Amino acid sequence: MNSDDRRNHYDEEEDVEETFVDDDDVADVVHYEGEEDRDDMAMDDDDEEGEGEGGERDEVLLEDDSVQGFFAHKEPVFSLDLHPTRQNLVVSGGSDDRAYIWQLDTGDQIAELGKHDDSVSAVRFSNDGSLVATGGMDGKIHVYSVDKREKCATLDGPDEIQFVDWHPKGNVLLAGAQDASLWMWSLPGGDFMHVFAGHSAPVTCGRFTNSGRNIVSGAEDGSLIVWDPKTAAIVRQFTSQDERFHQGAITSLAIARDDQVILTGSVDATAKLVHVNGSILASFGNATESVEAVGLCDVLPLAATGSVDGSLSIWDINTMRLRTTLRHDDSVTRVLWHESSPMLTSVSMDCSVRTWDARTGECVRVWRGHQAGIMDVALTHDGRTVVTASDDGCCLVFSE
Repeated sequence: MNSDDRRNHYDEEEDVEETFVDDDDVADVVHYEGEEDRDDMAMDDDDEEGEGEGGERDEVLLEDDSVQGFFAHKEPVFSLDLHPTRQNLVVSGGSDDRAYIWQLDTGDQIAELGKHDDSVSAVRFSNDGSLVATGGMDGKIHVYSVDKREKCATLDGPDEIQFVDWHPKGNVLLAGAQDASLWMWSLPGGDFMHVFAGHSAPVTCGRFTNSGRNIVSGAEDGSLIVWDPKTAAIVRQFTSQDERFHQGAITSLAIARDDQVILTGSVDATAKLVHVNGSILASFGNATESVEAVGLCDVLPLAATGSVDGSLSIWDINTMRLRTTLRHDDSVTRVLWHESSPMLTSVSMDCSVRTWDARTGECVRVWRGHQAGIMDVALTHDGRTVVTASDDGCCLVFSE
């Protein structure tokens, strides 16, 4: 079964639920069902027709380990997030210019959010769970009240949105853009606070530090900047002018729990470990192609780097040495350390979800179900359930 056939299998309309709408944008919300048939799905008629040597028709079954899914998008899904306290709620957005809130355990659609004029590239619940933001390639950010089911603000200013992030202790929203800028607003009112100017190329990744005292961002010009969110001033800057630092675009970053150490990945096939005091602590160079995903463990001095070459490298950040190299069959797109655990979950363009014990390098679990590469992933707090967003237009739920 190809991806269109699989999604069409779930297109039975059952009821209409609540929708977050703009004044001029009213859209139906459709509930999708059919999960009971998922284990029995086979390739479509065009793909499965053909006679075997015994005269019987061959049939190829789809390998699917997921326990639930959401199939409303129909086009590639770029971003998703789990509600921080009500972990049964998921928000997802994709190239259909739409974002949805849906229920993890049933796959039921809770709400369709107001439509963007271009792909939804980033979605995020606020840290208290009261608000949800959707950022689009149209340069707009829509913010909604989760409980009241209504739009709070439409934020304009930056170019194509690359990421959004919420302050850990308040409803302040940060966005990075294609035009090399970062913008910050206070919500729910949508009051503009600052523009952060310092990069010379599109901002690819960024976030507030865990304490909220700083902002860290990386860009295609190979620069990493630590900002003061109160003044928009640059606190620390690492650039490609320093030959010890990245000589190519930064793709990803991770921040240690104590906010003192930052790990970055780059298209130059390296990862750099830096200290906020300006020191470059290490260069991790095990990959042969772009490092697209990085992560720092909360409980052990370990770092993970995932590359386009399919390698997933585990590093000891006490000795700065390679501990082990794990593998996917295609590009590693995201890595997530489990909370307060040495377990690590990675997703890949090989369509698989893999969980590893970083202490031993053992792959303890492999889940499959997507028919195209996985673009984003989220973990429940207990690490037992994984939610994925894929190029095949589906979101899937995998659980122990």
